Amino acid sequence: MIGACLFALGACDSKDDPAPDAGATVDAGTDAGSTVVIPEGHTLLTPSATEVHSLAWEGVETPLRFAFVAQAGHHYDLIVEAGSDGYILELRDGAGTSLDYGIPNQRVSETPHAWHWSRFAEGSVQTVEVTWFSAYSEAPVAPFSFRFVDMGPDDHGDLLATATPWTPSEQVLVGRGEHWGERDLLSFQSVAGNVYALDCTFPTPYWDLSIINSREQRFGITDNSNFTETQAATAFRSPGGMFYASIKDQQDSPTPQPYTCVLKDKGAEDHGDTVETATVLPAGTASVQAKIEMLGDKDIFSLGVVAGHSYRVSCTIDGGKGCEVRHAVPGGEFTEDPGDRTKTTFKASQATHFVLVQTNPIVPARWVEGHYTLQFQDLGTSAP
Repeated sequence: MIGACLFALGACDSKDDPAPDAGATVDAGTDAGSTVVIPEGHTLLTPSATEVHSLAWEGVETPLRFAFVAQAGHHYDLIVEAGSDGYILELRDGAGTSLDYGIPNQRVSETPHAWHWSRFAEGSVQTVEVTWFSAYSEAPVAPFSFRFVDMGPDDHGDLLATATPWTPSEQVLVGRGEHWGERDLLSFQSVAGNVYALDCTFPTPYWDLSIINSREQRFGITDNSNFTETQAATAFRSPGGMFYASIKDQQDSPTPQPYTCVLKDKGAEDHGDTVETATVLPAGTASVQAKIEMLGDKDIFSLGVVAGHSYRVSCTIDGGKGCEVRHAVPGGEFTEDPGDRTKTTFKASQATHFVLVQTNPIVPARWVEGHYTLQFQDLGTSAP
């Protein structure tokens, strides 16, 4: 098998690689006090900051298989060099559970791509399988070239499986961006229907912050495209289950200063966002105070009205946000008045009428909860 080589520093020439012994046993280190077995057919990788391995593909469907023995809490970068052909990569633990998977490019790459893995148990064996893949050719046209580097200790894991457990509270969490591109993942259990708010302060304006689920879909997001803010915040309403705070330091060179974050469980949302869960307001209600708790939040009210009467509804909100008001008859679509969206006027035809409140959908760098007042005025039988 081309590229099968025991990568110990200075042990062999990566261009002329002998096959490793099946089920090879290696020393796990003095801290572990034992040896570990490398899976059959896998090449043992020994970290090096400078050594580049360039391996030819044996065939279209024949993967390259590697393994490495982790040091507790360390961060490992597998850096695929520019000029490598397209590929699919999967990282697995010793039990065969998938930890990371991706197709970063489908043709010969023009730039390097770094895979970031960290916070494994001491002496644990991780395996890497790389399969050729291209959308532009029927056979490999370039080798697979990479470096495997031990970046040193990492305070929080980069993988879902190695994320640091976190309990929402007022307690401040401290972390560091050890090097460019690595991320810190912090896992927390959530309650369905509750709103969670994440607020962070960074030492530089170069960061990325979001809340993701186990499929890495973003729920809470921020916008730092201008790189001017050092404070970031987001919030989301959870459908329940495990979620992750994803924090990245985008600084080219690491900074010794840490970032700080607080994750709060704000409890259940104050008002429903469907007509079925709308907050009932009795006839004669003059005003109601409420909150826009997250980006995309909307509150719906079922207002008691007098058929034949006209009503004016207006909204004011703090925090520099824009309040938008819409209305609907039961069973109808929500509509808005042209022009000023902070108010709407309607003529009631039934005993209830629905009112919807929301803000503009612009994603900020730092989300701040908006407090608003909704006012209702019965205009009687006069025309709106």
